[in-house]
Amino acid sequence: MARPASGTDIKLKAAGKELLREKGVNGLVVREVCRRAGVNTGMFHYYFGSREEFLRAVMKEMYADFMVDFKAGVLAGGTPRDKLKNALIQVGRFVRSMRRTAPMVLADLAHGNREAFAFVTGNFTEHAVQIAGLAAVNRPRSAVKDRSIPFLVGALLPVMIFPGIIGGIMERNGVKSLGGEKLDDLMDEFLSDKGIEARAEIALRGIGL
Repeated sequence: MARPASGTDIKLKAAGKELLREKGVNGLVVREVCRRAGVNTGMFHYYFGSREEFLRAVMKEMYADFMVDFKAGVLAGGTPRDKLKNALIQVGRFVRSMRRTAPMVLADLAHGNREAFAFVTGNFTEHAVQIAGLAAVNRPRSAVKDRSIPFLVGALLPVMIFPGIIGGIMERNGVKSLGGEKLDDLMDEFLSDKGIEARAEIALRGIGL
């Protein structure tokens, strides 16, 4: 049975978010979460029961935080193209913040983990639905107006998602350089706000918008 929210609950989830961003899923150790939150492990289990339930709660809240920024970004756009570009930028920023976590989630999905699939499809799809709607509005003005909406979404989202995920994988594996360039410099080029905005523009131009 879910426990009512409290200051303790909030502290634990805040510490969990920090650890997920810093160390990914494997770094989400209950004792470290409790240490950072200043809470004993007994209270952790009182509120969440298990590490798995805590992980789901924290990731769901992180996605909810992202959707607040996502919707605000879309609303700030003027033209339909602006709104779609802003939506892509918010996706890029979210992936940047989750780059140490996303590879582990994707690995579970790739290995047929049904629980992970059910969680992701049940909690992490709202942005894709909204991007599909924005793509539909923009499609008549694009160079691929005869293509399906899933085709447009499939052309746009990987540009915003994969650099962050691949970069996160390389960071986790201690890669220092790629193609003669320092990984840190490449990460800045791809994942800085300017880099994310540039990739969103490239994605839109790629479909003739």
